[in-house]
Amino acid sequence: MDVEKLKTVFRETLDLPDDIAWAELRYSEYPTWTSLGHMSLVAAIETEFDIMFETDDIIDMSSFDKSVELVAKHVD
Repeated sequence: MDVEKLKTVFRETLDLPDDIAWAELRYSEYPTWTSLGHMSLVAAIETEFDIMFETDDIIDMSSFDKSVELVAKHVD
């Protein structure tokens, strides 16, 4: 799983700064990661990695680290 590619999707979709603390990035704790931002992020990840998340995966995607885990589940 290409973590750098996932970081790029996060940066572009949520308009994140380059120096973001990835391990601390959590849903609703960053101004642009709102419910609308979350759905845009899910769509962007699905497109970039050519995957389709289950509803439970979308709900569970609560942090960057969890996103890495969920994408890896579908890609690897």
